[in-house]
Amino acid sequence: MDVLHAVRTYTTKMVSTPNAIKVLLLDTHTTPIISLASTQSDLLTHQVYLTDRIDNMRRERMPHLKCVCFLSPSEESLEAIRQELGEPKYGEYYLYFSNVLSKSVIEGLAEADTFELVREVQEFFADYSPILPYLFSLNHTPSEKEPLYGSSSTSWSTDALRSTVHSISAVLLSLKKKPLIRYERMSPMAKRLGSEVKKFTEDNAALFDFRPTQTPPVLVILDRLNDPVTPLLSQWTYQAMVHELLGIINGRVDLSHVPDVTPELREITLNPQSDPFYAQHLLSNFGDLGEALKSYVDAYQTQSSSSKVIETVADMKRFVESYPEFRKLGGNVAKHVALVGELSRLVGRDKLLDVSEAEQTMVGTGNTHANDLKTVQNIIQDPGVLPVNKLRLAMLYALRYQRNSGNAIDAVVDLLKKNGVSENESKLVYVVLHLAGADKRQGGLFSNATLFSRGRSALKGLKGVENVYTQHTPLMAEMLDPLLKGKLRDTSYPFIDPPAGSNSGAGPQNPGPNHPAPQDVILFMVGGTTYEEAKLVAKLNAEAGTSGTRILLGGTCIHNSSRFVTIGLHQDHFLYLLQSAASTVVGGATSVPETTAATTIPGQPPTPGLNVQLGGIQTMEDVKIKTRTGGLLTLISAAVILSFTMVEFLDYRRVHTDTSIIVDRSRGEKLNVVFNVTFPRVPCYLVSVDVTDISGELQTDLTHNILKTRINSQGDKVETSVLNELKSDLDKAASARGPNYCGSCYGGMEPEGGCCQTCEDVRQAYLNRGWSFSNPDSIEQCVSENWTEKIQAQSGEGCNIAGRIKVNKVVGNLLFSPGRSFQTNGVNFHDLVPYLKDTEVHNWGHVVENFRFESDEEGFKVRQKEAMMNKLGWARMPLDKHYAHARTPQYMFQYFLKVVSTRYKFLNRHSVGTHQYSVTTYQRDLGETNAAHKNAQGLMASRQHTSQPGVYFNFEISPMQVHHVETRQSFAHFLTSTCAIVGGVLTIATLLDSFVFSATSKLKGGAASSNGKMM
Repeated sequence: MDVLHAVRTYTTKMVSTPNAIKVLLLDTHTTPIISLASTQSDLLTHQVYLTDRIDNMRRERMPHLKCVCFLSPSEESLEAIRQELGEPKYGEYYLYFSNVLSKSVIEGLAEADTFELVREVQEFFADYSPILPYLFSLNHTPSEKEPLYGSSSTSWSTDALRSTVHSISAVLLSLKKKPLIRYERMSPMAKRLGSEVKKFTEDNAALFDFRPTQTPPVLVILDRLNDPVTPLLSQWTYQAMVHELLGIINGRVDLSHVPDVTPELREITLNPQSDPFYAQHLLSNFGDLGEALKSYVDAYQTQSSSSKVIETVADMKRFVESYPEFRKLGGNVAKHVALVGELSRLVGRDKLLDVSEAEQTMVGTGNTHANDLKTVQNIIQDPGVLPVNKLRLAMLYALRYQRNSGNAIDAVVDLLKKNGVSENESKLVYVVLHLAGADKRQGGLFSNATLFSRGRSALKGLKGVENVYTQHTPLMAEMLDPLLKGKLRDTSYPFIDPPAGSNSGAGPQNPGPNHPAPQDVILFMVGGTTYEEAKLVAKLNAEAGTSGTRILLGGTCIHNSSRFVTIGLHQDHFLYLLQSAASTVVGGATSVPETTAATTIPGQPPTPGLNVQLGGIQTMEDVKIKTRTGGLLTLISAAVILSFTMVEFLDYRRVHTDTSIIVDRSRGEKLNVVFNVTFPRVPCYLVSVDVTDISGELQTDLTHNILKTRINSQGDKVETSVLNELKSDLDKAASARGPNYCGSCYGGMEPEGGCCQTCEDVRQAYLNRGWSFSNPDSIEQCVSENWTEKIQAQSGEGCNIAGRIKVNKVVGNLLFSPGRSFQTNGVNFHDLVPYLKDTEVHNWGHVVENFRFESDEEGFKVRQKEAMMNKLGWARMPLDKHYAHARTPQYMFQYFLKVVSTRYKFLNRHSVGTHQYSVTTYQRDLGETNAAHKNAQGLMASRQHTSQPGVYFNFEISPMQVHHVETRQSFAHFLTSTCAIVGGVLTIATLLDSFVFSATSKLKGGAASSNGKMM
């Protein structure tokens, strides 16, 4: 259920036809929809070179262009398109509407098309704004012109209800869903909306004729007034903070009021589709965001410094090719630096950390009423806090302590009036209580208001939260948990049309049937949703993983908590929502509404001490008797308890690694082969690196990401590069030949220019023809360049080859062989003539410094990889520091590697993937006879003469994957074990003490029944 993908699909279909240069006309309603779903680049790829509004009367007449119109079926847009068709400015028209068209509307369009220019009319159900794949908005911010409420705070405005029903229906149609509909029992508006949506689906049954699913989707309609706390809280995730402090309007943010902002950053765009940093961190909290931005800037600086080094033509070409991406990255970095800097400035200026801490303490883990009241009063009296933030804090206090008999709501309202909040705005504290007070809400809003909720809050404290500013969890979470388990009560969230098997009379003793857990859940918030609730939905979607459960959230709008603009205080969406509903409160809202009296626990006298006699044992008397044995047993018990508890604690803190083997389900991946091999007796110009695999892919004479280092007979690195020497000779030879020289290719395959200017060109032409390059002394270019002398100078050297090669994750081999590779008649050959003709005795003895397989993710998870290697004891791979000796030049080494994919998961849920391997070695002298002979075991054996000297690494990928998972004993297990230790030791000590005390008493002639003494 991806609304962003659904709208993008509609947009692509619209602009794909016709296949010609076209104009896209939009109206006020569809403009933000297209801007959120598509970029200008997307439209240009489909030849949309002009985007305009249909109500723009200054458009020029361009009959050579086609026109695509995407409009809402509102009366204003219909009238505008009729006028357009009456006086057409374009050659053809393709009309698309965002919702259902009535028959009369279609007939009216046909009558208006007097020039018969309309080629197509379709309904594309994109009547909503897709903010994120799992979040949509109807962009209906309550205002005087477009109110949400009708005559009361529990009734709809007629126009608002109609447009909301059509937009929700468009969401369902675009996702091809026909859901069961549930609503909050305490909300008449939710019930009315659900009934109208149900009626719409029945009236348009043909449109909703989708293939039924095993578990039907569910549409749950919620009311914002049932959770007034969430939109009043300060937000600390990136997207939510930008919307709260600056405002996001259709993906755009206005920074024109930011001090010292550059002209190009006065208005910026935040679009996850085109901004990878924003897409990755829009749900990150403010602390993590700073670290991420620093890394982002460091990466840009690194790339910027590397782009300044332009020394060769290749560098120039690389810079020109990467310049657009480099410039885009620079603009993106500047945008986010300016944005985060402004957020940081506003947080400090408005003291939002202090305000947010007070909010979270009051609605989260909680505090005493006296402490909360004192905190609220101090913040209201602080002149550095904005009036809107004072007002929000007062509202939260009123909602939290409305039922408290000792609340000081009136005093807080008076304090607001004295500290910069107007009288009308101060009355909103009473408005929120009248509209969303304790008697109006459904369920428990605060996590510390009742005994049971205090218990849940304590458990949450044990689990931990991200930080003190993110303790609050939206009320929506308490509904989603039982809903996803199929246990949501019908009494709290009734069905509009109960499915078969429902029990409409369900109650507390009869909660109704357990409905199947839904796979697709659509949540719609009447009155607007928030980015905090969107974060909850994103988290649940991520946790669902492969279970298939998908949640989609929407609302009439997306709220923020406050805005501040240059002209002064500007109330946010939710405060305006309260203001728009204030007129519906009967009798006004000038005092705290009456509520059910708060439940108090009367004082009770202290419970008297018990003097119970159990089997004749006088417990209260016996425990007062002090004995040496009892004291000694007490000390021993304490020592044993301490020792056992310490052992149990060490076991609790110990990290265990569980290993399992599963089928490797990865597809289409590639592996990186990282190697470092030294050949002491083979020069670099003779070594060729080839890769082949079972899929038929062949990579010959690889040089990319491979470094060949010459070494002398003592094993030291040769500093003077023969490449520079050859270039020097090439320059001399070229100057001697003149500018019009065109060298012969001597029968080889000529390059594009038809000339082989250098010896290397001739050699490559021979290889392209499939010939061996055997006699360079007969080549004019080679003689003039002294090519033979240069090569012979290296013949006594060795070579170190290190690099990284990307290979397919299939059976294959990596080959180090003599001479360059070439193909003849589809068969791969190696040019062995230079190797065999060389006067020096070469052999393929070698040292494998390191050889390993890596995945792409290991490159940016270095720390996690090192930690995994240390924990598993993988400091060395099987072939690291491996030495192999060859007795003759024609010697072949083969390594058969079995590669196993491995994944290690740490306690912090981070994971890293790598690969381990086992190896079997085989080597033989190719100069030995190939005839049948007896081997060492006395068996007849023969060899085929198809091999060549070299080193072969044959790798085979295992279909299994090894999983290492770090685990630790749970705290509950540690607590249970500790209690068992304490109870067990004390019980045994008590029995021993009782036995000794009883025996001693009998020996002394004491009380015969004193055999039950307790410590």
